[in-house]
Amino acid sequence: MPTEQPKKKKTLFQKAMDALTNRDEKAEAEAAAKQAAHDAELKAMADAQAAKMAKENAEAEAKKLEEETARKKEQALADQRAEEERLQEEEERKRAQMKQQATHEAQAAQAAAAAQAPKFIAEHTVQEGETLSHIALKYYGNATRPYWEVIHTANIETIPNAGMIKPGQVLNIPELPEDLKKK
Repeated sequence: MPTEQPKKKKTLFQKAMDALTNRDEKAEAEAAAKQAAHDAELKAMADAQAAKMAKENAEAEAKKLEEETARKKEQALADQRAEEERLQEEEERKRAQMKQQATHEAQAAQAAAAAQAPKFIAEHTVQEGETLSHIALKYYGNATRPYWEVIHTANIETIPNAGMIKPGQVLNIPELPEDLKKK
């Protein structure tokens, strides 16, 4: 074991130096502690500011996303309304075309009926003793069956039986069909 050396007594100057050194070290330690606390406070403030900015950014992004979603929803509704209007217009156009076609068909049917309806050349009041043959001879110059049948057919409601005409009946005398005009 090594021998211990006796401690030397410190002089007053040495003791004062030790006290000053300790005080300087303590002051430096306090300054370092204050600086560390200040740095920690600045870091905490910077972290808080960064967190606040991150929160604001997140809220801004959320709001932007919400606005974009609302805009897309509005656009979808507008597109849907436009499509519904287009379909309605198309349906109305089809109905108008169908109505127009029906009108044309009705007009064509009327024209066809008018073309097929016999044109009357005269009205004749039946006299005592007349027959359809006498009347056909008077208007067509021929008393044979095809000629008097034309008169009978045109007046079927007035004379249901060709042999049963009565004096006073008013008959419409139709124009001869083309096939009888040639004879």
